[in-house]
Amino acid sequence: MATATAERSRLKEGRLGTLAGTGKLLRFHARRTRVFLIGWFAGLAGMNAVIAASLAGVYSDPSSRIESTATYDTPAIRSMTGPGLYLDHYGDSLAVMYAHQMILWSTLMTAVMFILLITRLTRADEETSRLEVIRSLPVGRRADLAAAVWLAVLAGLALGLLVGLSVLGMDGADFGGAMLYGLAHAAVGITFAAITAVAVQIANYSSTSNALGFSALGFGALMSMAGSAAEDPEGSAALWLSPFGWAQKTFAFTPEQTWTPVLVSAVVAAALFWLAFALVAKRDFGQGLRSSRPGRSAAGSGLSSIGALSFRLSRGVLWAGTITLLLLSSSYGAVLGSADDFLDSMPEAQQEVFDQAGGTVTESFLATISLVDAFAAVIFGLLVIGRARKEEVGGRGELLAAGPVPRSGWPGSYLPIAMITASVSVLVGALGLATVGASSLEDGSYFGEILTAGLIHLPAVWVMVAFAFVCLGWLPRAGWLRWLPLVYVFVAGYFGDLIDLPQAARAVSPFEYVPSYPVDDLDWLPLIVLAAVAAALAAFGYAGVRRRDLQFD
Repeated sequence: MATATAERSRLKEGRLGTLAGTGKLLRFHARRTRVFLIGWFAGLAGMNAVIAASLAGVYSDPSSRIESTATYDTPAIRSMTGPGLYLDHYGDSLAVMYAHQMILWSTLMTAVMFILLITRLTRADEETSRLEVIRSLPVGRRADLAAAVWLAVLAGLALGLLVGLSVLGMDGADFGGAMLYGLAHAAVGITFAAITAVAVQIANYSSTSNALGFSALGFGALMSMAGSAAEDPEGSAALWLSPFGWAQKTFAFTPEQTWTPVLVSAVVAAALFWLAFALVAKRDFGQGLRSSRPGRSAAGSGLSSIGALSFRLSRGVLWAGTITLLLLSSSYGAVLGSADDFLDSMPEAQQEVFDQAGGTVTESFLATISLVDAFAAVIFGLLVIGRARKEEVGGRGELLAAGPVPRSGWPGSYLPIAMITASVSVLVGALGLATVGASSLEDGSYFGEILTAGLIHLPAVWVMVAFAFVCLGWLPRAGWLRWLPLVYVFVAGYFGDLIDLPQAARAVSPFEYVPSYPVDDLDWLPLIVLAAVAAALAAFGYAGVRRRDLQFD
């Protein structure tokens, strides 16, 4: 029987071709992801346009930009911006300064978009059996992957064009430079789409493929930061190990701008796409190349409850978050000791700005990178909440809910797991930052201060995860809602001062109420209030989970 089935499959592929139906699937994917794509396009292009306009109001004078190079020309700051070659041309135009400070963070968010897009159109569709229905139609075996790849490539090019046009009106932003800046985003997005396409063939679940994609993102960010921190104006060789480093190596708007890194991205992406197409024929439908280990004949004591089962299914995300935060925080900690070196070389007016802030440059830098670590930890908590929705859509949740299990047990069990995942990620990040940072400062007494700076963000992280659970309970079909607040709080927290965001708009972010320790003194009341808000949101989410029916689309 199996031989006859395999023979019929080969005859079908021989008649149709493995890519038959790609065009129709491409149109289908474009239609079902139109809200997702439009939202990301508007967010990324709009963010670039708003920040570009705000930067023009702060650094319109070339002399002010040249003076600011003393602030930015340190390993600590370069690791968060880009190679020092940009600094040599700050006086040439505002566009150079903008590309130097924005390209890393903007392409990071672009990578997130394309990781989620490819997983959604491939592995997630296999989990929900949607792809099984599609493959029963006259389509080729590789058509679904080809349609997802083509959509990612077209979306990347469209995003690159929009981002390039969003900065075209800046001082010094010529058409060629703007298109290079935009296509650097396209190159990063398409490269991570290719990485995720390979991860999808390896992983058994969409959450695992997302975790692999975000792990690659973390490694790329680490290599980019390490390469930019080097004294060489063009950065170290580590930049060539990261798609983000390739985007930075374009040196957009400078006399040294080059298209070579974009071509490198295209070659690497093409090779990875070829690998994904080769691997898709090597595995069974619904399974990854990394086969699951056979289970025991009887469940162990660790699987005696619904919560234990949910944790077992989500532990891959926990490991991904732990490793990513450890690498990220260690890279930040390694440059923490040099953050204060440039204070004496700064203009007197800028020194007064830091004095008025109430802390040293090192303390300000520590507060900032602790915030970035917290943002990264939220991602993994949201991935766990997304896992609950995938189980529900796939029909597996129905089997669990049909047993003697309260709704607070399933899918409610995913909230504490998401909280644990995000909290452990914050803890590991804080420990890594404190250990490496204290060593970099050559003073072990800073360990407790650095650790505290990381851990005080926990209540705000809990609020973000609890809000995602509220979305699961009350608006389960609007999965994108759990990601929108993360993008907003990132822009508000990291670029709020730069774009002169009104205080009323910042007040929406829970991170706005976390003390900027050690710049400011610890104030426990806002942290207690945030924890109470997280508890209230969790209770509201449980109410939604209990009252609604299970939904399969």
